[in-house]
Amino acid sequence: MYLRLLVRLVAALILAEAIVGCAHAPVGKDIPYEAIGDPNLIMMLGRYEENKGNWSKALYLYSRIDSPYAWLSKARIYYILEDNIAALASLQKVIDEGTFTQEALEMRIRIHARGGNWQQAIQDTEELAKKYPENLQIKINLANLKIITGDYKRAKTILRGLLGKTDDSIIHYTIARACMGERDFTGAKESLSRAIDARADFVPAYLDLARIHNMLGETAQAEATYLRLLDVEPFSNEAHLALVDHYIDQKRYREAVDHLKSFYELNPDPLVLRKLIILNLQEGMFEDALNLIKGIKEITDDDRYYLSLAYAGLERYDEALDVLRDIPVSGRLGCDITMLISSILKNQNRPEESVAVLEAAWKDYADLATCNEIGYQLATELDSMGRRDEGLAIALNLLEKDPQDPIALNFVGYVWADRGMNLDKAYAMIKEAYESKPDDPYILDSMAWVLYKMGRPKEALAYMEKALKTLSDDATVNEHMGDILKALGQTGKALDYYLKSSILNRSVNNDLKEKINRLLRHDREASEGRGERPVP
Repeated sequence: MYLRLLVRLVAALILAEAIVGCAHAPVGKDIPYEAIGDPNLIMMLGRYEENKGNWSKALYLYSRIDSPYAWLSKARIYYILEDNIAALASLQKVIDEGTFTQEALEMRIRIHARGGNWQQAIQDTEELAKKYPENLQIKINLANLKIITGDYKRAKTILRGLLGKTDDSIIHYTIARACMGERDFTGAKESLSRAIDARADFVPAYLDLARIHNMLGETAQAEATYLRLLDVEPFSNEAHLALVDHYIDQKRYREAVDHLKSFYELNPDPLVLRKLIILNLQEGMFEDALNLIKGIKEITDDDRYYLSLAYAGLERYDEALDVLRDIPVSGRLGCDITMLISSILKNQNRPEESVAVLEAAWKDYADLATCNEIGYQLATELDSMGRRDEGLAIALNLLEKDPQDPIALNFVGYVWADRGMNLDKAYAMIKEAYESKPDDPYILDSMAWVLYKMGRPKEALAYMEKALKTLSDDATVNEHMGDILKALGQTGKALDYYLKSSILNRSVNNDLKEKINRLLRHDREASEGRGERPVP
């Protein structure tokens, strides 16, 4: 009588759980499981506790039964708990017994794959394929394992034997993966095209085909592939975002913004919206970004940060600061907030406050590699304020943490070069930074400057010309160019760069004034020597 009542009680509880989905206290709390002897009931209760996530109770119940199903159930829990040794031990008992061989082998394959034991995973999959030759999915799994281990030829042989027997789109797609492993891009494109022919809405095949086209520099074909996909799947977020990324890679930012805006109007997805906001900010379309952010119903801290960027871009600095002060400063976002506050204060001609913000943050972030930017910015601002030794100390600290950090290498090298000290070491540091980031305009300027300081102005000129392509409005870089040209005897051109530097620099330093006056005197004396009327 007690057993029948217990079974009915458990069944009722399970049914109630399934219907209302409530998180009741575990059944075993009030029921003495150790008193239950019926194997079927024990397994049922074990399954119930497993579904509830009560792993220890489920394992206790399964351990009371010596059967293949109980061993398999225990292995399943051990797998979830990532206890691979215990799981494999239970599975071996199942395999030796032979009742649930397929389930046991499939779980063992997953365990081997999770642990990176690919050869054992392949061995078990091959055994499964022999036992169940009609199961085509097993053969596809085997081909994928062969691809992972680099046996592309064998993978393609297996897959081609499956054509016409199952979903050919999957088979062609997987063959393309093998071709990619072999760097056979022609074969990969051909297989992906066949996958698309077999299934017109196969989004991953389109995306991979477009990526290969882009990788090979076939940008027109890549774009055509994205557009073809959008004809088939006009509401695919992945397809639209991939096309936008394609435009961005091509530096077609206006098209990227316009496309994303049009798509958002059709599909107001939060992910799309935030990407559109970021693109608008990057393109300097601050008013558009501001309007989009204000339309967000549930605004996050990230959204507030974007809002402050928009205000800052519109030179509404006080509003930007008001927003930033309401955001908790921690982690990566905290680092970005600190940098933005510092930049705003600097733009408001409040350099001391900017440095104070950076110094306070640096105390908290000095040991975090994710926020080295604060250190770089602080070092730079201290240097510009004449506190060069303090700035250099921070840069040396950053370099100690990461001796290969190109930004720290460049900073230390530049400061030493500017002081005319440790020139050989400075050159070696800047050269290492340059090899890491050859297109960085600031590193190019440093390279030119250290060569100039070493008495090698002709070599310096080539680097400075490259730097000026990006930093044409930088007062210091223009002054450096003037110095290099003057050293090369090109005084007329040097004077032009000095004058441009003086225009760009709101407060012209005495050294620059003296350089300009000296060249003007030189020109006047040269004119008088030629009998020309001097320029007043």
